[in-house]
Amino acid sequence: MEGLVEYLPLLIYGALFAGLKISERYILSHPDRMIRKEWGDWTVYLTLIPMWLVLIGPVLEFIFLEHRPDVWEMVVGGLLFAAAGYLSIKGYQDLQYGFAKAIEIEDISIVVTGLYHVIRHPISLANILFLFACPLFLSAGPSWIPALVGVFGVILRISIEESFMAQHVPDYADYKKRTWALIPYIY
Repeated sequence: MEGLVEYLPLLIYGALFAGLKISERYILSHPDRMIRKEWGDWTVYLTLIPMWLVLIGPVLEFIFLEHRPDVWEMVVGGLLFAAAGYLSIKGYQDLQYGFAKAIEIEDISIVVTGLYHVIRHPISLANILFLFACPLFLSAGPSWIPALVGVFGVILRISIEESFMAQHVPDYADYKKRTWALIPYIY
């Protein structure tokens, strides 16, 4: 029983990640959404690779470096997981038919309802929160490096996507004036 208690943070971490991914999978595979699921362009990897490193790194640090989180790290990390899950799931729901992993020209339209009424990239914000949640929840050290690389990747992807949208969507400049990229009143 003592060994199970020692690994409780790891079990909770796994449950949080599984809950997030199962919820996302449900939303993405819902039959009335018709979301495009292709892997997309090279910019997907700016966040995908650091996210996998950030997911696995804290687990390895927990097991091999014996990093053990304090309760406050687990609580704040858990809240970041929950916020990432909410923004991700709500963002996909609000997009309905508009989500694609690639920056592409076909069927471009702007979604201006739900979260997109206030912020232009709620799913990217969810990715950033996830990048912070993983190393924080398990009190990781070196895993913060790919987390920061991932944040820069998300911001670079947003910049590329916004340039693309400005060139191909006539109303995008007005939409950009009315909304925030990630965090209202900040960015």
